[in-house]
Amino acid sequence: MKIKERVPTCQIFGVDPEGSLLADPDQKEDPHFYEVEGIGYDFVPGVLKRDTIDIWRKTTDRDSFETARALIAHEGLLCGGSSGANVHSALQVAKGLSADKRVVVILPDGVRNYLTKFLSDDWMFTRGYHLTTPSQKHANTNKIPAYHH
Repeated sequence: MKIKERVPTCQIFGVDPEGSLLADPDQKEDPHFYEVEGIGYDFVPGVLKRDTIDIWRKTTDRDSFETARALIAHEGLLCGGSSGANVHSALQVAKGLSADKRVVVILPDGVRNYLTKFLSDDWMFTRGYHLTTPSQKHANTNKIPAYHH
């Protein structure tokens, strides 16, 4: 992997939604439904080079969608749920790092295909992901859990 060739000490984190078996193909429980699109599988694709991943991190749909919504609301980054999953995981990893360390995150998706999904307050609320009711939508964007920089 080119990154490891240039920076041999870097660690590569793979992000996988709860319910997917990519992080642990030998897991005892069967894969189950998750809403985040574009990441995770119920099988291990032949193109996945598991040896390039140093550490796997699992994310929930809630964390993925709420982080993506926070990136849109606070940073203007029009990203999707898999980007939210990556950033959420990166923020969790960064909390344990010293100030001289760097974290690089890839945002692999855009928001275009999700306008009627996690961007909709009603969609979020009916799935139990959003803490406010639909009648409170747009009342306070601080209700969306966000990172602070």
